[in-house]
Amino acid sequence: MADNRWKMILDKLEAVLESEFKNALPVYKGVEIPKGINQAIQLIPDSSALSEYMTNSETREYTINVKYVFAEANVNERALDHILNQVERVEALIHSNMAMVLSDSSRAFNCRFESTDLNTEADSGIYVTQWVWKCQHQGNYS
Repeated sequence: MADNRWKMILDKLEAVLESEFKNALPVYKGVEIPKGINQAIQLIPDSSALSEYMTNSETREYTINVKYVFAEANVNERALDHILNQVERVEALIHSNMAMVLSDSSRAFNCRFESTDLNTEADSGIYVTQWVWKCQHQGNYS
C-alpha cells in the first residue's frame, strides 16, 4: 500500500505553522473555518505534477493554497498593521522550512511560497491573504 503523501505533507505544514503560532492562530486543513473564529490559516490541497520520472522512483511537485483569514469587515490602519505583521511572520517561517522531514522519514524539499495575494476577498467582509505554497517530494520507490 502506498503512503498518503498528501496527508504527510499537509500534516507537516500544519505542524510547522501550529508550532510557530501555538493556539493564537488555528490551522484548518481543507475545511471551512468555523464561525466565530476571527483569524486562522486554511490549507487547501490544489495539485501535484510530475517533475521527474525515473525507473525506480518519481519526483512530484505539490501545490497547496494557504489562506490567512482575518474576519473584520472594516480593516483600519491598526488591523492592517497586525495583518501585514502576520503575513511577514508566515513568510519568514516558510523560508526557514525549505526542507521538512515527513512522518515516514522522507523529505519534502524546495518548499516555498510562489506568490502572495493580499485582500483576495474584499467584498466578503473579511480580509484574506492567499499564498501558493509548493514543495517537491521523491517517492514511489521500486
